[in-house]
Amino acid sequence: MSIAEKSVLPTKLLIVNADDFGYSSAVNTAISRAHTQGILTSASLMVAEAGWQEAVEIARRTPTLGIGLHAVVTYDRALLPHAAIPHLVDATGKFSADPLRVGLKYAFSKTARVELKHELTAQFARFAETGLSWSHVDGHQHFHMHPAVWDILLDLCDEYGVHRLRVPHEELRIHLRQGGDGFNTNTAATLALRVMRRRNLRVLRDRETLGGRIPFVCERVYGQLQTGNMNEAHTLDLLNRITGCTNEIYFHPGAPHARSLPQPDQRDGVADVELKALLAKAVRERLTEHSIRTGTYAEIEAASKLDEK
Repeated sequence: MSIAEKSVLPTKLLIVNADDFGYSSAVNTAISRAHTQGILTSASLMVAEAGWQEAVEIARRTPTLGIGLHAVVTYDRALLPHAAIPHLVDATGKFSADPLRVGLKYAFSKTARVELKHELTAQFARFAETGLSWSHVDGHQHFHMHPAVWDILLDLCDEYGVHRLRVPHEELRIHLRQGGDGFNTNTAATLALRVMRRRNLRVLRDRETLGGRIPFVCERVYGQLQTGNMNEAHTLDLLNRITGCTNEIYFHPGAPHARSLPQPDQRDGVADVELKALLAKAVRERLTEHSIRTGTYAEIEAASKLDEK
């Protein structure tokens, strides 16, 4: 199942992913702990940040952790130098932090799109050079969903043989009714992603019509509406109400923008609310209570195909 809007699978399947693997040693440590001691099943690697090599070493020592590419085309650091992509990054090699400005540039500047292809090609190549198995591809701040980025991304996925993609999709009305974070910039981003989701799924259907391989996409992907504050209470609520049979919930353990408790818990020294949720006994018990099966992208794709039979 890849683009099904509705499924008949008897079991709920769940990928628990951490974004920004490789951003820093602190992020890497949190992700490693969330996997070895908690419920985390996969992580998305940033290949141009300071901790990327350490992250690769952790991944090599931890074959049970699925590793995908976290494509970066906004806000943080590019892999290519400024001289190679001057229309995309500043003199320090960083993309603009203004999503509207970046989005408009990719939409209307042919020169920017040419440089964008060079940068994405370099990121795919670096991931391939690590020798890690491709789990999936997604994007920093979901900018892989931008039509100009998406179309380049699909071609590179075909070239490198990776056919699992994140397509964000969560229920705004239920989120607000259940006491999630209120209207904010994440809400606006979610509404924009809905429009891009419809367009991008249509592109995938067209590829299938033309005989191309269609990527595996989860029915529901949760995390945008509460990004940076995926705390234990919210995670427990999500596990009560996830509506897809194939689902992903993503977190940012150890990330600078993740919220912290006023004081670390004396039992485990954890103040990061997202890491704490991933380690929580109550969260693990809730998975068992609802018979939710967790795994990597590859494992969940395989399980969904088995359950369809």
